[in-house]
Amino acid sequence: MNYFNRNDLLAIKDDIGKFVELKLNEESSVIVSEYGGRPLGLFPRDESYSLLWINPEIKNVIKTRQRDIGGDRYWISPEREFFYEKPQTWEVWFCPHGLDPAYYEILAESSKSCTISSPVTIESKIKKHIYNGEITRQISLIKEPISTGLSYCGVEFVDDCVFFQPNLKINGWSLACIISGGPTNPGTVLIPTLPNPKPLSYFRTIPQDRLRVGSNYVAFKIDVNDIYKLAIRPDDIDFTRKAKIGYVIKIPDSEEYGFLAKLSNDVPKSQEDCFDVSRDHPDEEIGIIQSYNSESVNKTLLNFGEIELQLNKFETIDNTSHCKAKHQMLGYIGSKEEIMGLVEKYLGITNPSLY
Repeated sequence: MNYFNRNDLLAIKDDIGKFVELKLNEESSVIVSEYGGRPLGLFPRDESYSLLWINPEIKNVIKTRQRDIGGDRYWISPEREFFYEKPQTWEVWFCPHGLDPAYYEILAESSKSCTISSPVTIESKIKKHIYNGEITRQISLIKEPISTGLSYCGVEFVDDCVFFQPNLKINGWSLACIISGGPTNPGTVLIPTLPNPKPLSYFRTIPQDRLRVGSNYVAFKIDVNDIYKLAIRPDDIDFTRKAKIGYVIKIPDSEEYGFLAKLSNDVPKSQEDCFDVSRDHPDEEIGIIQSYNSESVNKTLLNFGEIELQLNKFETIDNTSHCKAKHQMLGYIGSKEEIMGLVEKYLGITNPSLY
């Protein structure tokens, strides 16, 4: 199984632990997983596929307490400091279990909102220090910011994270796993920019056939067939526009299209406010709006892409390091023409060329 609809996910509920279903109406909902503390499935329409990628092996992933269930997760950056055993040489990537999946619990829930929380532990592999703290995520359904009449579901996050040590140079980090149809039906990430943007490659140089630079946007191919990462500098971002990144895909097994967007004003406004250096050029410029294309080792089970926001840097308050950030995720399904209309309304991009 490469894609899940709502009934597929509910059919395995006994194997994936406790969850909350938030229902916007009879047709649209979000399923929030206690394991990993995140929205797992986002369904603008009851029978539609989730626009968030869900691991086809999710039952085994949870059983063996791994982190990659999919959905929209909260991490801490810089990646180099916390996710590499040998950060100086960028070797031996790992995900700290104390951050993801961590040990989330559902503290409160209703039909429209829930609050989840977990202790978090990360280790600076550069400084050899362990930092302990806690994260609380409030996830609430929100009405459409723009009335469209299309199949829609959206959520707002209030992520509140604290570490019990002062003066940490770290950022919050929001990452949404997105579906792809693979090389035969790739998706397109669209990032609105100021004129003449200068996109950054974060792992290795992105080939020209995977990247397009328009007059006021950057497009990136998501075919889950090779590993690349794109980042956009704060210098190229129009901060008057709340929507920071979007994703368009022709829904697999359908003639309709999906659109997923992440919106926030709580992102770094300058290079100095973000610490997530790139593997390509760690001593040069930093990007705060990011997108990742993974590789599907098992080609019959498609892996995921990502649309990501670096969030506010942590500030020292009462001898602790603290970050509170608000951001939104909106999902739509409609015809290609209708989705292109949304791209123009939310991202300000007119008639982009899709992959």
